Amino acid sequence: MHKQSARLISFGLLIVALGLRFFRLSSQSLWLDEGGTWSEATGRSWPSLFGDLLSPRQSYPLYHLLIKAWVSIFGDSELALRAPSAIAGALAVVLLYHFAARLITPTVAWVAAGLLAINPFGLWQSQDAKVYSMLMAAVLWSNLRLLDLLDQLNKRNVWLWLASVVLCLSLHRLALLQVLGQVLVLALHFRQTAWQKWFWLGFGLLSLGFVVGIRFGLRQDPNAPPIGRTIDVLQAAWLLLGRLSFDRSSSDLAWRLLPVGLALASGLWLTWRHPRRNIILSLWLLPVLLFLAVLGAGSPLYEPRYLSFSLPLFCLTLALGLAGIAQQRWLSTGSIVMITGLSAWLVFQQPYGIWSGNAVKEDYRGALQSLAEHVAPDDVIIVQPPYIATLYNYYASRVTPDALPAARGFGRIGAIGYDQGEFDNDYAALLAGKRRGWLLIAPENAKAIDPPNPQYPQDDMGKVGINFLTADLNDKWRCTDLPYWEFNALRILCQSFPRPMQVENLALVGTWPIPASATATWNNSLQLEGYQFQAWPAGYQAGGTLPVQLAWRTNSTLANDYRLFIHLVPALGAPVAAQVDTMPLNGGLPTSRWQANQAIHDQVAVPLPKTIAKGRYLVVLGWYDPTITEIDAQRLPVTASTAQHGANYIELGTVEIE
Repeated sequence: MHKQSARLISFGLLIVALGLRFFRLSSQSLWLDEGGTWSEATGRSWPSLFGDLLSPRQSYPLYHLLIKAWVSIFGDSELALRAPSAIAGALAVVLLYHFAARLITPTVAWVAAGLLAINPFGLWQSQDAKVYSMLMAAVLWSNLRLLDLLDQLNKRNVWLWLASVVLCLSLHRLALLQVLGQVLVLALHFRQTAWQKWFWLGFGLLSLGFVVGIRFGLRQDPNAPPIGRTIDVLQAAWLLLGRLSFDRSSSDLAWRLLPVGLALASGLWLTWRHPRRNIILSLWLLPVLLFLAVLGAGSPLYEPRYLSFSLPLFCLTLALGLAGIAQQRWLSTGSIVMITGLSAWLVFQQPYGIWSGNAVKEDYRGALQSLAEHVAPDDVIIVQPPYIATLYNYYASRVTPDALPAARGFGRIGAIGYDQGEFDNDYAALLAGKRRGWLLIAPENAKAIDPPNPQYPQDDMGKVGINFLTADLNDKWRCTDLPYWEFNALRILCQSFPRPMQVENLALVGTWPIPASATATWNNSLQLEGYQFQAWPAGYQAGGTLPVQLAWRTNSTLANDYRLFIHLVPALGAPVAAQVDTMPLNGGLPTSRWQANQAIHDQVAVPLPKTIAKGRYLVVLGWYDPTITEIDAQRLPVTASTAQHGANYIELGTVEIE
């Protein structure tokens, strides 16, 4: 092929691959591991990150250095954090084309590059702020340097290949699996030269290093996310086939994996029979088998992305099998179209496809947006497990201009000897004397340090989660309309304390002070005993909230569930500029459950639109009965008030939007 044609093909592949990888790149929230990338890149110093390059306990030190340099130029938005992965993923498509064209034929290279370009697993890694897409490209570049070395053994090619090896190992220590395959290729290829013994020595030392690293480098920090899980070898192989093929569980794909399995077997057979192509067995099959062997030894290392560097050669083997699956060209073409079409369909399929429009990744953005619309400055926000505070911190300043309360956590939960007594002490330290507490929990992550109690079937969140879930059963109030609000693998729970909780014994004693303010009564029953606006440090701003603390009482039981509204208006009779319409405690304590003469406290946040103009606004409050269809008759009449009021509302005062 002419150089000009190769350049045009490379450019075309790059443009297509970039388009696919930048499509909806920032539509999904950052998830837990991406939050770790942000934390490492922005929260650690340059000397500290450089020191990690020499630490065997750091899995991918060079990546964090590169991302730190990147965000210092382009910022740390979701798009900016993921862009390096998208670019690297597109480069991997081009590099695979050139590798396959040199090793096999341009036709197979086209098919392999096309399969990688649309592969759902590859697209996921390319839209993830993690190292794996970059590692994929680095390994392919290293394999190209390996081909140079096989074609001509000289110092330049040796040094370039060694440099590529250092790059791969600095990006991720598990690249050692690929390096082992490369060294085996060299040892087998140069059997008649003086280099052979050095290659075999290198293979032996690297193998020893791999064993030692796996044995001593996988000690799990209980305060960090799990690195993987223990799994049966055959199950792992089956699951990996589904992930590498279509980024789905193999059980979900069922018969769809049959053509993939046939093409893969055909590709492996064709590589075995060819003296040059059989290096694929060392470069792809050997790392996979070594990885499975490690799992078979009981290491908690199962995580499909750890083998993401093998995806390009998986696609190449698949392409070779599809091209040679039969002498009839129509059958090969049909198989290729079927697999690429299935890949394209799966990335759009709801609710799992990364382009489906559904939240596929953990929706920290949505969860924090919801929290920001409801919390008050004096609330306590607990995160479980504690390490998800990274994502809380990332989004807290992005979804609202208000300075949300700092995330708190049960720091020792999961430690040896941590019992109910210690939990109660921590719980009291966090929430004693507080009116309301929120919990942001990632149940699947929380289980690793706070296992659910099998005695309680409803418990799938551990001590912290069940404490919030059963608030209504423990003399507290739930302050959400549902047991929890769910945001794709995340949950928000809330509990409000009817009376102050004592730190000594967790007893609820006394009463909450009632703000000194005007009072009012609706419908001769609903009594407002006091209220106050709760100020954020920077005041009330567009895109933030106006929190209002309310003290209520009713002189008789209520049959209906009334709804509360708070409006901000420039003046009476003017269009509403901001509003909230809710049931007490966000629906957690409907008025039909209020007991006569019971003191009720509530904290309501009025969302302030981003488009609201600066200036002073009047705040009005009222109640209505949603079961009545006629709008004028819905609102409950004000029957007594010491504040300025209308027929069915009172004026709480004015606030300044800054």
